[in-house]
Amino acid sequence: MRNEQMRQNDQWGQAGTSPLHVSGRDHVMGRSQFIDDIPKPGNLLYVKVMVSPVANGRIVKLDTQKASEMPGVAAVLTAEDIPGENQIGGIIKDEVCLAQGHVQFVGEPVAIIAAESIKEAEAAMEQILFEVEEETPVLTVREAIKRDQYVGPVRKIERGDVESVFADCPCYMEGVIRNEGQEHFYLETQSALAVPEDNGGLTLYSSSQNPNEIQKMASGVLGLPQNMITVDIKRLGGGFGGKESQATSWACLAALTAYHTGRPALIRLTRDEDMLSTGKRHAFESDYRVAFDKEGKILAYSVELNSNCGAVADVSTSVLERAMLHAENSYHIENIKIIGRPCKTNLHPATAFRGFGGPQGIFAIESVIERIAYTLGLDPYDVRMKNMYHKGDLAPYGQEIHHGEDIGRILEKLRTDSRWDERKKEIAAFNQKNRFAKKGLGITPVKFGISFTAAHLNQGSALIQVYTDGSVSVTHGAIEMGQEVNTKIAQIAATTLGVPIGTIRIESNNTKRVANTSATAASSGCDLNGHAVENAALKILGRLKELVSKLYPGEDGVFENGYVYGVHEGKTDYENSLISFKELVQKAYVERIDLCDHGYYATPGIYFDRDKGEGHPFLYYVFGAAVTEVTVDLLTGRTTLDSAHILHDCASSINPMVDIGQIQGAFIQGVGWVTTEELVYQDKGRLLSSSPATYKIPTIGDIPEEFHIELMEGCMNELGIKRSKAIGEPPFIYGESVFFAITNALSSLGSYPDELSIPATPEKIWRVVKRNKEQ
Repeated sequence: MRNEQMRQNDQWGQAGTSPLHVSGRDHVMGRSQFIDDIPKPGNLLYVKVMVSPVANGRIVKLDTQKASEMPGVAAVLTAEDIPGENQIGGIIKDEVCLAQGHVQFVGEPVAIIAAESIKEAEAAMEQILFEVEEETPVLTVREAIKRDQYVGPVRKIERGDVESVFADCPCYMEGVIRNEGQEHFYLETQSALAVPEDNGGLTLYSSSQNPNEIQKMASGVLGLPQNMITVDIKRLGGGFGGKESQATSWACLAALTAYHTGRPALIRLTRDEDMLSTGKRHAFESDYRVAFDKEGKILAYSVELNSNCGAVADVSTSVLERAMLHAENSYHIENIKIIGRPCKTNLHPATAFRGFGGPQGIFAIESVIERIAYTLGLDPYDVRMKNMYHKGDLAPYGQEIHHGEDIGRILEKLRTDSRWDERKKEIAAFNQKNRFAKKGLGITPVKFGISFTAAHLNQGSALIQVYTDGSVSVTHGAIEMGQEVNTKIAQIAATTLGVPIGTIRIESNNTKRVANTSATAASSGCDLNGHAVENAALKILGRLKELVSKLYPGEDGVFENGYVYGVHEGKTDYENSLISFKELVQKAYVERIDLCDHGYYATPGIYFDRDKGEGHPFLYYVFGAAVTEVTVDLLTGRTTLDSAHILHDCASSINPMVDIGQIQGAFIQGVGWVTTEELVYQDKGRLLSSSPATYKIPTIGDIPEEFHIELMEGCMNELGIKRSKAIGEPPFIYGESVFFAITNALSSLGSYPDELSIPATPEKIWRVVKRNKEQ
């Protein structure tokens, strides 16, 4: 029998260990299937989408006759061919599947061409006669506010009385903080395959984070009941939020083609098409006012978060809500007012992106902290410590910051680990000696709430089937998109059932096996669906334990690593197993004991009153902080990231190596947002940076040579699955520390670079340097 040491080996895949990724070998060997890898069904049609070339205008003419007569063309479809409802809006019903009468942004789908080949579809698209009477587009939040043009209601969260404090305070400051958007740049572009069924239904294979929305919207567009639409999703080649709602359009267009032609239909966007038509991270312009004392304590803070939402609502109201709920970040501010304006413009709809508004809200308050520190001549680390949350403090919306004392513990430890105080002195000496290069140090703490802010989305489901050879099939409501939620789910199932992880098979997400699921988003995929998997496994385990008691009177049975052990004198007898798991389930089958079960989980205690700005929107909070050091070349504006120290709270991590990998990836993605990833538009709203040649994501050369990541010990989470904490989104915000390291470096030139905004590209940095030289 295995001894205690072997039982702890990662190969068994118990929660808290780091087994090999369940899909790792297939990825490395090229066996993993994505949408375009699925064996092509016979009679397949290839679909191209004609999109609007203008940002705003009335459709004068749309003639598809010539296109439909081109060789190889099976169908040319417009809004007139939609049998159901021309509507794919999720939260707010304001988004059409195909433009009808009017276009609202460059890249909006207008018509679809289905042909025997991509080349034939492209040739036919050139024959469509499309005329638009252009109207002046609205492109900025300032113009949208001037026109009172929003995609949803303006909201407010308020505590205390900021105006009375502003009227009589020791120090006062106001200004504007800006961040631009960000392209998701997932490796697999938007793709969908629709296959007709013999009963009039459809099976949709979509690169989507949200199978339930695909099913619901395709049902509405085609005028079919939802049970006639099956959505099956095995994995995505990346998502980052860009496939939470944005995948819906392309899946519905593939479904519409299959519906009309009775043939399978495939849509796969090119990189340029994807970048041109799909939504990005929300750009914000945030107006702030702040009162503070001479020690850096914030007395009152007012911020107006103005979000550029694009042409339709998409998920913008929820993104803005999360930005508002994170507007104070890690700081207890007694007098605070937060206004959120979801501005409607004629850009492609902004959408979900890792952090979902949290990074934008946090960037505003962190920028304010930096400016306070510079104004008072104080260490920005000290100013943060002066304002941080403590145990028992309440957020502006009234929720207690559970384990809020962990923020202070993390910041204190990180200050020592990163050698903050020593580095400050070393950097000051470096800057004194070097004329054309300046170093800077940045710090960003994070408090991130975990749960969907829309309470009804906080639910997960799963289906577990145990077979008579002891193998286990698990279907759950989360989507695997590279974050290895499947590995964690497999670990949860293996730990709960007491079997090796090698006996667990994770199935595709299929709406016939798990229905009405929530999007894999809000860092909640493992939490929600892991709980559901555990609940299903516990029900099966309960029945098996009853059988153990029947077979071995007086024994309840301990299930571990494929065996059932007895308990003698309060200790598990690992030297002598009662029976193997395989043998037990075979006996259970003979005894007609159900070896399958459905699991469900709904997050308890979640609510938020949007009109009052009060409630308990989060189950728990994730904490952490990052310290980074940069060198800025004053001649070119180029930034080099020299080092990064990150201390993150995962509580009891289900898989430490997966979590560390998520921290690495999220941080570097955040670094890209704040330094190099610049979206450039021409004056009529067309994206110019729509390819890898004109849009710069981080590469291996941007990884700091000194890169330290540590999971904070001693953090608790009684509410998470297996006492863990979510990991996907919070570490993205650590990238903001690089922006503040840059501003710290530029501040050594003699003034704070107020005008610098995200992304701090070399061109923007060079302009700051030039301004300082001219003063």
